[in-house]
Amino acid sequence: MRRSFFAGTICPNCGELRVKTYYRHPFPLPKPLPKGHWLLSDCLCVREERAKKRLKQQSLVTQASTKGPHDPLPLTLRQYTFANFEVTAANREAYQTCQGFAKHFHKLKEGQEGQGILLMGPSGTGKTHLASAIANELKDKYTVAFACLPILLEKMRTGNDNVAELLSADLLILDDVGSAKETAFMTERLLLIVDGRLTHSKPTIFTTNFELDDFEVRVGMRVASRIIGNNLHVILRGSDWRLYRHGKKQF
Repeated sequence: MRRSFFAGTICPNCGELRVKTYYRHPFPLPKPLPKGHWLLSDCLCVREERAKKRLKQQSLVTQASTKGPHDPLPLTLRQYTFANFEVTAANREAYQTCQGFAKHFHKLKEGQEGQGILLMGPSGTGKTHLASAIANELKDKYTVAFACLPILLEKMRTGNDNVAELLSADLLILDDVGSAKETAFMTERLLLIVDGRLTHSKPTIFTTNFELDDFEVRVGMRVASRIIGNNLHVILRGSDWRLYRHGKKQF
């Protein structure tokens, strides 16, 4: 219920009448609260001030959108390229496979096959480096998304994730698959991502410290069968480069 009156308050700046309107609450309130409240209509000054605020907010959005595309990789991974990858006899085949994948990605995308890569091997052998090198090679031409699976699962538990971005990207890199203990929640989330991308023929690069037999144990048969059956298997061998980088011996 409301009542309007032609009486009101004259704005001292623009001289426009601000009509008083009484709005009654739709349900009774306990005393000493009033049964309703008075509102003044907007005058020219108020309308202009609101228009200025809207323009300011729109300009901020425009500035943010013109700063260029968001880099999909974490800061520490943006430096990883094929040029600074240490090629050895143990990883040469994996290096050439990943380099070829990036070089011919346009054919893969046009063909809509959706086949990605499963990068397997011990910790420190360069799996994330090669996956990042592919991303750095493609990110200026295609939409690329990156997610470390343990961190992604934690975000999903709190609802602070963007699954739509992971499903729609031309290329998704899912790092450290299998490091988290298999649970019903993990299986459900992984199936959502893997099936969603397979349905739309979107290639994904998976990295894992486990080889095929152990990989199925770590992520479950349902997830493993989809990843293993629809992606190229690339195994990296060799020493843990992190140990050599910090001057530690490897036993």
